[in-house]
Amino acid sequence: MGYRMIRIVKPLLLLCCGWIFVAQAAPRVLFVVGDTGDCDLEGTAQVAAAMRAQPDVAAAVLVEVGDLAYPVATRERLLACHEPHFGGFAKRLAVPGNHDWRDPGAAGFFSLFPEKLPRKASLGGPWALLMLDSNLRGEAWVEQLKWLDETLAASHGECLIAAWHHPRWSSAKHGDNAFVAPVWQRMQGKVTLTLHGHDHHFEALPALDIKGDPSAEGVASFVVGHGGAVLYKAGWNARSERAHYGQWGFMRLELDGKDYRWSAIGIDGKVVDSGSGSCRPSL
Repeated sequence: MGYRMIRIVKPLLLLCCGWIFVAQAAPRVLFVVGDTGDCDLEGTAQVAAAMRAQPDVAAAVLVEVGDLAYPVATRERLLACHEPHFGGFAKRLAVPGNHDWRDPGAAGFFSLFPEKLPRKASLGGPWALLMLDSNLRGEAWVEQLKWLDETLAASHGECLIAAWHHPRWSSAKHGDNAFVAPVWQRMQGKVTLTLHGHDHHFEALPALDIKGDPSAEGVASFVVGHGGAVLYKAGWNARSERAHYGQWGFMRLELDGKDYRWSAIGIDGKVVDSGSGSCRPSL
């Protein structure tokens, strides 16, 4: 029996013998890491090696959630302790942390990542990343909140991820950060998940509301601060049962249509924790 092909831009349909096969696009893969670039420890090199061992590393987007070199992220320190390990990624997105801002004006950070923050970056398909700077204060902080209001209002129906350094909620040493509450409140019902560093551990937090209580209308978040710096122990206030301490690693995040899958991967390449979810289109 013969066959014929019907070609359209996306997806590709193959009609054969009464069946329709849909060729799906490959998921977009993100590697998320934070709190890295410590030349005095071997963790940074080990985390980067574990990333490079992933089969689809060439197509992955590296998302860094701040503190890219220790103790002060000067350009010289970044070139010595960070870039030899992560500089080879073809596509990199980053937000600064407090150690990046210890260099006046975060000059070292912005010499590598000169794009002005806050900004919105497309991740392909319905997904986009909102990149914020949680180190801003005063008028700069107010202007960032204004930008966030306008961007969220213009992003109706999109699948939004947000990244900034200081997590609203965390179970480790630094704990919760109340000063980012205005950001967290604005994202309720509009953002699917958020990515952070600052506390040096890995944690997958459930969807939480503005008070930190579990809520189907809340926002899920991840703390991915175990990228090579000194690791932290648990703090006094446990926010989730999915916090992991004492091992360096990174998070793999796959965006597949309107679904996502995540894996916390250690330096040995083994999956420490994993899960999945679906986009909640921005209201």
